[in-house]
Amino acid sequence: MSYARINTMTFVSAEAADTMQAQYAETAPSSFTEATLLTFVRTGPTTASLTSVYPDRAAFDRSAPVREARMGENRALIAAVEMTEGEVALVHTN
Repeated sequence: MSYARINTMTFVSAEAADTMQAQYAETAPSSFTEATLLTFVRTGPTTASLTSVYPDRAAFDRSAPVREARMGENRALIAAVEMTEGEVALVHTN
């Protein structure tokens, strides 16, 4: 069963959010190669919701070190992050 990570992020400024958005859009697909879905949704000037879906829990677990490294590299841009995870019941695209 697919497994997902949802990050709710608050950035230190709108400029930091702009930087993270551009960086994620450019590099996330090549960093999280096993993800079947990646989203970056800007929810406000300094906030975003990022969702990644993996084919299974094992692929999700393999992505964790990459996430940790990226979070560390961008620590100065991030004011707060809440990460949740769980089994995916539906992924629908049209």
